[in-house]
Amino acid sequence: MEVDGIKGFLSGIYQVNREKSSDILQDFKNFILWVDGEQKKSAELRKRVLEGEDIPLHEIVLQAEKAKVALNLLIEVRNKLLDAYNELMKMQV
Repeated sequence: MEVDGIKGFLSGIYQVNREKSSDILQDFKNFILWVDGEQKKSAELRKRVLEGEDIPLHEIVLQAEKAKVALNLLIEVRNKLLDAYNELMKMQV
């Protein structure tokens, strides 16, 4: 199984710079900011449509789905982190 292909995928979503730092907290912060940006784009597009701008329906649906998928991904990552934390807390020292 080759994992190097994921780097290209992640760098397209948000700026991951492994050469400078391998700080997972900074990467997670960038990921959260990206999800927030997708949510804001969707809300802004919805607002513009309600104000009467002529925006194609497919753009509205596409952005709403991107925001939904981003939020679901964030929720799943959070759940996995909580599971990992709970497993660490169960360990005997």
